[in-house]
Formats: sequence, structure tokens, C-alpha cells
Amino acid sequence: MYLSAREKHIIDYLLANEEGLTIKEIADKLNVSSRTIHRDIQGVEPTLHQFELRLEKQTGVGLKLIGSVDKRNELRDMVNEIKRDEYTPEERQQLLLSILLQKREPVKLFTLAKEIGVTIATISNDLNKVSDWLEAFQLEMVRKRSYGIEIQGDEPNKRRALRRLITEKVSEEELLSLLEVHRAKSELKDQTSEKLLHLIDVKIILDVLATLHELRERGESIADVSFIGLAVHLSLAVDRINRGERIEGHLNKIEKITQTKEYQVAKKLVLLLEEKFSIEIPPIEIVYVTMHLLGAKQGDEGGLLLQETSLDLAIRTKHLIDEVGEATGVTLRGDQSLLEGLVSHLKPALFRMEQGMTIYNALLPKIKKDYKELFLLLQKKVPEIFPKWEFPEEEIGFLVMHFGSSIEGAKHKRGLKAIVVCSSGIGTSKLLATRLEKEIPEIRELTHMSAFDMSQDKVLEQTIVISTVPLPSIESYFLVNPFLSKKEVDRIRHSIHTKNWVKADNSERKAEIVGQHDEVKEWLKEDALTKLESIQQISNLINSILTQFELKAWSHLLNTNAFIQQLAQYQEEKHLVENSERVAEALIEREQLGGLAIPGTRLALFHTRSDDVKVATFTVHELPEPMQMRGMDNEEYEVSRILLMLAPEIWNKQGLELMSFISASIIESDESIQRFETGDEQAIFTLLERNLKEYLITKLQK
Repeated sequence: MYLSAREKHIIDYLLANEEGLTIKEIADKLNVSSRTIHRDIQGVEPTLHQFELRLEKQTGVGLKLIGSVDKRNELRDMVNEIKRDEYTPEERQQLLLSILLQKREPVKLFTLAKEIGVTIATISNDLNKVSDWLEAFQLEMVRKRSYGIEIQGDEPNKRRALRRLITEKVSEEELLSLLEVHRAKSELKDQTSEKLLHLIDVKIILDVLATLHELRERGESIADVSFIGLAVHLSLAVDRINRGERIEGHLNKIEKITQTKEYQVAKKLVLLLEEKFSIEIPPIEIVYVTMHLLGAKQGDEGGLLLQETSLDLAIRTKHLIDEVGEATGVTLRGDQSLLEGLVSHLKPALFRMEQGMTIYNALLPKIKKDYKELFLLLQKKVPEIFPKWEFPEEEIGFLVMHFGSSIEGAKHKRGLKAIVVCSSGIGTSKLLATRLEKEIPEIRELTHMSAFDMSQDKVLEQTIVISTVPLPSIESYFLVNPFLSKKEVDRIRHSIHTKNWVKADNSERKAEIVGQHDEVKEWLKEDALTKLESIQQISNLINSILTQFELKAWSHLLNTNAFIQQLAQYQEEKHLVENSERVAEALIEREQLGGLAIPGTRLALFHTRSDDVKVATFTVHELPEPMQMRGMDNEEYEVSRILLMLAPEIWNKQGLELMSFISASIIESDESIQRFETGDEQAIFTLLERNLKEYLITKLQK
């Protein structure tokens, strides 16, 4: 049976979308006109008839495949077994790239034409287009008569090109399905195997995914947003090393990279991979793995501004928030979630740009279409506020998702719980969550969960699961697009009301709760007590911070290190730390990692977390005379006051969030900065007390 590449794709889409697809949706997926799809459908229908299936046209839905489950499965098996007789031009070019990037010697034009099954003229035309694509990766296609065709360039650039090929050919959802397959120990689907066939051995990816999962189970932190990208990076590294391809040369700032905690995680990971694949991995590969971890690092541990994130970045981010808010007419200042989300994304994004690393944003076309004005606005504003960096469209797209989430976010009264599962990082997850809140106000509580950690026992009663990735291990869930179409909203809402989970009004909701059995009442009680306990913890922390706060004026000044030791010794005398020498060492080490002076101010923020800190504190220290200090932007500044923030190494989430809030409030406005620069103890205490009271009120209202 002959099916063209497009006809095969059309059948795949119809089988995968039981709710139906419009002609336009199919056309957009295949990047052709609706007229072309209408013509191709005529070629598909005879195949469907052979399996006793038919296409039904429904108003508002589009084309829907009608027939028994058994016949649909037979068709799916047949389509996957058919030898592809035709490639689309895009598929041919991807196949050419995958062949040439993995060859260590030139390939003859005739050989390529024969392998792909087209004429030499067609291959020659494809190679012209492929050559342009390679330029973005600093690779050159060499074509010489009697020599052949060869891609020349550095090994890291070849790997970058291969990674892009994989992410273009195989979606994150499909790679996540590989992980699910591995966990369920079921057979690998032919379709995914076929797509990866010319790029990398599927078993390598499965083994790498298993190794990453093992490392996470041992307690090592690997952010969800980096999990899939890291799996692809490592799989390519293992495959290339097996082929004898090694990275040569040196990177800039290697010494600084080896001092990060991500480097230690990378070392453990590489050791596990050496055991798993029985290979020797060069030390330079550890550095590249570290760069990947740093380039995808997310501030999901809480206390963002207590980590290595500089306040210079937070200042710029606040400026960007104000500019976007003014341009859109939406008040965004004060949205702590937006600030933390942007800083969380921008820190690794700036690192990626400095290192020449690229990121793939599969949602970019949709973002540019649905958020056109916001995208153009950020394209204009971002370079003004971050002039040292050149932001590609992919990074702008991720920022759009954060702002879109905040702008669309609307608080509604809710009556259900929902678990949101995403694979594309915090921006996508937040965007989906806010659209759910807006479109389905019945949802009263949203939880974000990793696809890797999701299991059936996490789904409590009256909880719906909404995911952008397949979850074979979950009995019932909604598979949706991150942008949540009207059709998907209607499907979720219909399901909720069919189950009679949500009553029409508040009086009925009260009657429902009163009528619940004791076990559910106990659950509601425990839930409420847990929230009250959290609020009590925050209240106690605020009281402790305000109690220990002081503005201390110092009468004499030595060099920076000696002064830091004096600060630590003073904290020990007040019984707030146990070992002042170790605390001083931690503060000095943090200062050496990067400047601590806040750009554009006369302030410096010294902070650390240490096992020797007994009580978390925030204090202000006035210098007898200004001191020159390196700023967070590596410029020199004159500092007259030092803000000292100390916290225990192992601390609860509430504490980290509170200290992060204090850090952000320092630069919240010109008035705040001026108060910390020149205000007396009472003036600063009053400002701090007001801010912390507002913080507690927001927690009470949640």
C-alpha cells in the first residue's frame, strides 16, 4: 500500500486527536495550504475504507475519525510498518544533515541520492538549503568534485547542530514518552524509533534517562526544565565518544565553572555514565555538562535573591516590569511571582548568551501569533534594559510567557483542585495555570508537578490532572496545549460538571460540605491546620527578624576581609552564630564569586547560608568612611553601608521566601533605596515592618 509522507502524517494526526481536527489545524502542522490538505484527504479516504473507518465532518470540530478501537489500532500498526516511499523536502534536508554530521569522511553526491531515493539534482538543491542552515552553528559545508561532501567545524558546534536536529524532529513530549516506556518496560513505538534512527541510538537515550532518574532519586537537584535537554546533550556525547569524536581545545572561565556546585553534580553524573556505558569520558565533557546545568538552572528552591542571583539583575528586571506595565496599562509592580519567575529565567538565559549557547522554544510560532503585540514590545524593551546581551527570539518568547501569565492572571473563587504537568519549564507551566484559573474559576487550588514525579497516588479525590505531555501511568487526565484552546476548556468544564463535583452556588456548596462524611471533614480540617501552621511560622520568622534588626555604626575600618571577620565576630558575641570564623569564610567566598555592591547605590548586600548560623538575621552596618567595592555588574562603587543577611544552610521554604522578599524590597523603589542608604534605625525599621506586614497579609489571603 502506498502512502505519501503527508498522507501518513494526516492519518497520524487523526488517530492521535480523537476529538477531531480542522483542515486548517492539519495544514498548520504540515506547513502547507488548506487546499493541499483537502486534496490529500481524498487520497487518505480509500485507505480508511479498507479498515472500515470513515471521516465525519462536524461543525466547530472539523474532521473526526469514526470507527472501532480495534480497527483504529490496526490502521495505526499498518501505517507504522509501511516503508516510507516519499520524504517531504524538509525531511530530506534533515536526513541529509543527520547523515553528513555523523560522517568522519566525505560522502559522494551519488551515494546520498541513492540512499535517500531521489535524483542528484534534487540532492544538490537540498544541499544548498542545508548549507545556509549550518551557518548558524559556525559549520561549513565543503563540496568538491571527486572529493565529495563534508561538514567541517568544531566538535561542540557539530553537537549543537545535532541537538537542534533532534529537538526539531522529536518533541519533548515524545522524549518524555520514551521515559514512560522505560518506566513501564513496554515496547518502543516504531514511530519515535524511526524519527531517531538517523540521529542517535534510542537505547542510549533510554539508558541516559535512567541514569538521570537514578541521580535525582539519590537527592541531586536537576531542574525539570533541564531534564530533557540534558538527556539529549548526554546521549549525543556518549554516541560521539563511542564514534571516536572528542572535544578539543579549552573553554573560557573553566576555573570559575569548576567551582560551582553544578560541577560536582556533573562529576557524579559522568561517573555513572562511565559505568553504564563502559567508556572513559574526558574531563572537558564534565565542564560542558556543567555549562548545560548552569544554562538551564531554575530558582525553584525558593529564596532566589538569597542565592547567587545578583540584585543588579533584579533591578533591571524590575525596570523591565515597570516598562511593560506602563506600555500595557496593567499594574505589574508588586507581583512577586512575576519578579522571581523572570529572575529565575533570566539568570541562566544571560549565562547561555554569554557562552554562545542556544535554547529551542517549540512554542515560539504560537507565541508570536497569539501574543504578537507583547512579543514586539519585549523585543523593543529588552535590548534597552539589557544592552550588553543579544536576546534571540527564543529567549524573548520565554519572557512573553512570564508576562502573559501575569497579565492574564485573575483571581477567582475556586472549588476544585488541579495538578498541572508541563515539560517546557516554568514559563509554560505558569501560563497554563493562569489560563486555567481564568477559564475555569471552579478550580480553587493549583499544584505544579514534574512529569517524572507524577504518579496515580498523587491524584486525590476531586482533583483533575491537566498535562501538556502524555502520562501513560495516570488513569484519567486531560492532555492539552499550553495555550489551552476553547475546545479543551469546554472538554474540561464538561467533565467537571458531568461528575457533579461543583455546585451551582455557594449555598449548595455549603450543603455539600455539611453532607460530607467524617473522613472528608477531617481532611479539610488537616488542610486548614497545615495552612495556619505555615502562617504561624511566617509570623514567628517576621517577629524574629524585626527583633534582631539593628543599624550599627562602626568607628574604625580595616580592609574588606578584616571587616567581614569583625561582622561575623559581632554576630557570635550576640549568640546568633556559632563559629564566626567559618561564617566569615563563607561571606568572603561569596564576595569573591562576584561583586556585592548594588549598582547605582551606596549599598552592598553581604549574604550567606551556613550551618553555623543559629538565628536568621537582617542587619545594616554603617561604615566610618566610604569603601570602594566591586559591584554586581563588575564596576567599582563607593559603599557607605553594608546590608548583612544570614540564614541557616538547611532552612524551610517559608524562611527562604521571606528573606528573598526582604532582598527584593531593598530595591523596590527609589524611596526604599534612599531609606536604606541614609535613614536612621527607626526609619529603616518602620519601612521593614510595613513591608513585612504586607507580606504576611498576602499570605493570609491565599
